[in-house]
Amino acid sequence: MTKINKDFIELVTPKQSTTDLEGEMEKFAERYQLFLDNDMVISITDNPMSNLSYMGAEMIDVLELPVKPENIVLHLNTFHRKTEEKYDPGREQNEQDFDILLQHAAELGIKYLLCVSGDGSERLPRLQPEDLGYDPEQTKTITSVQLLEYINRAYPGAFTMGVAFNQYEPLCDEMEKLRKKIEAGAVFIITQPVVLIESGDPALTTANNNLRHMIEYADNHGVQVILEAWMSAKLAHMIPECIGFDVDFGNFSPGENLKIIRQSYPERRLYYSMIFTAKRLQDVRAIAENME
Repeated sequence: MTKINKDFIELVTPKQSTTDLEGEMEKFAERYQLFLDNDMVISITDNPMSNLSYMGAEMIDVLELPVKPENIVLHLNTFHRKTEEKYDPGREQNEQDFDILLQHAAELGIKYLLCVSGDGSERLPRLQPEDLGYDPEQTKTITSVQLLEYINRAYPGAFTMGVAFNQYEPLCDEMEKLRKKIEAGAVFIITQPVVLIESGDPALTTANNNLRHMIEYADNHGVQVILEAWMSAKLAHMIPECIGFDVDFGNFSPGENLKIIRQSYPERRLYYSMIFTAKRLQDVRAIAENME
């Protein structure tokens, strides 16, 4: 069983539409180094919330940031183009190209990928079944399952891959998706934000029951489960958009929620989202460590 013995922390790359690319790149580099210095797995997003953004590998390369293979995971979704062009470090290339970004990641020594279906928009192309060698009559849509299968086929042994699990979705459908993802080679799972402070909304109670069911299944299949901890009260209004459901989380307190997550799942690694400063990271780690 592959086991990642570090907590994860999310890092968003600059949007291509930014009016201050230099400033955004500086923030990215500062946060990257901060998270690396704290020996965390830096989880770099891929065009989050349908925002066309720079890719993690190109940011790392351009900014000449150090790469520790055990401390980086790149998100990879289905909203990319596919050409026959190969990665060439001597040329300027479009890293929205699926194979170029994979080859660049491998060249940098990046080991972990998080394969997700992803957020799409009219601005983003989407991989088609024939792009990855599938019969479009048999496979109508590319999902994380096809990403896993293609990468294992085209880049055997190059990457260790994980997937997402949305505990707010109907359990039967989400577990069937998970079964297929594990069969396709997923070795770790990252959840949607875990909120264990009950608000009285039955949807939240159901989601937490779904989470326990999934963890039992994953443990029985030797797949590691990493729990997302949303660490911003001010941005808590964004959680329903991220999970795809209008769930009432009540008076959400990230710190109190983190304490309960640590109490309830002391052996689990966490995926921290919405941490932007050294002071906030220090505060969050102090809460977590006091619960150990």
